[in-house]
Amino acid sequence: MYFLGVDGGGTKTIAYLFDEEGNLIFKNTSGPTNILENGEEVFRKNLKELLSSILKDINPKDIKSCFGLPAVGEFREDIKILRNIIKDELKIEPDIIVNDVVIGWAGGNLARDGIHVVAGTGTITYGRKGNKDIRVSGWGSIIGDEGSAYYIGYRTLNEVSRELDGRKRKTDLTKLLFKKLSLKDHLDFIEFIYDPQKDRRSNIASVAKITYEIAKEGDKKALKILKDSAKELAITVTTANKFLKIKKPITVTYSGSVLEKNDIVREEFINILEKEGYKVEPPKLSPVLGAILLAFLSFGNKEKKRKFINKLLEIYKEENKL
Repeated sequence: MYFLGVDGGGTKTIAYLFDEEGNLIFKNTSGPTNILENGEEVFRKNLKELLSSILKDINPKDIKSCFGLPAVGEFREDIKILRNIIKDELKIEPDIIVNDVVIGWAGGNLARDGIHVVAGTGTITYGRKGNKDIRVSGWGSIIGDEGSAYYIGYRTLNEVSRELDGRKRKTDLTKLLFKKLSLKDHLDFIEFIYDPQKDRRSNIASVAKITYEIAKEGDKKALKILKDSAKELAITVTTANKFLKIKKPITVTYSGSVLEKNDIVREEFINILEKEGYKVEPPKLSPVLGAILLAFLSFGNKEKKRKFINKLLEIYKEENKL
C-alpha cells in the first residue's frame, strides 16, 4: 500500500508518496491549485503535471490518498466536482479531500486538539477539539485573506499609490519599493500590478517579501503593515476558540510563508497570543506530511502508527535541518 499526500496552494502545490514502512518514494511540486482563484483549466494542468509521471506506474487500488486543497468548503458540490476532476486527470479515486488548512492542522500538532493558522498567499485558520471543528477567515483575496502575503502586498501597493498621487506624503516606502522592483515611474508601477502575463494574486502576494525587507531597513509604514497582519492572524485564533473552548494553554501551530519566514509578523503574532494564554509552536510536520498522516490514520496499519509517525518526523527534521 502507498500513501499519497497533496498540499494545494495559491502559489504552488506539493505532493509526496510514501510506502507502508514510512519510506518517501516520490515528491514533486507544481503551480497553484485554487480552483476558485486560478480556474479549472489551471487546476487540471497543475494537478496532472504534479502526479501523472508517478501514478502511471502504480496500481490505483494500492494508493490511499489525502488531498488538501484550497476552496474546499467554499462552493456547492465542491467535493463531488474536485473528486471527478482528480479521477479524470489522475485515474485514481481520491480517498480524502479536505481544505488545505486541515492538513496544516494535522501536520502542526499530529492531528491532536488545537488550532492551526495557514498564512501564505492567502490565509485561513482551522481548529479542532474532539469531533468539534471550525474554520475562520479564508474568504479569498477579493473580500478577505487578512494577514496573508496578498494582504501585505495589497496594503503596501495601496500606500504607495496614495503617495504617488499626493494623497499621502511621500516616504521611503515608495522610494524603496521602486528601487527593489526596478520601477522608473508610475507607469511601470501600474504595469507591474496589471501585467496580463502574470497571475495577479501571486504577483501582489510577492510584494510581501519586499515589504519585509523595507521594514527591516526601518520604514515605519512597512512595519505597521506587518504588525497589522499579525493582529489579523491572531484575531482568527481567538475567534476560533470562542467556539471550541479548548482549555488553556491552547496549542497553536502555523504554516505558510508569512509566519514561517517573516520574523516580524511571527514574533508579533506570538506576543499577542501568549498574552492571552495560548502556546504558539512551530509545526511538527509540514502540511503535505499532515496529508500523509491523515491518509495513514484512516487506512494504515495501526500497529505501525508510531513507527510511521517517527519516519515522518525524521523526514521533516532533515528537510528543514532542525
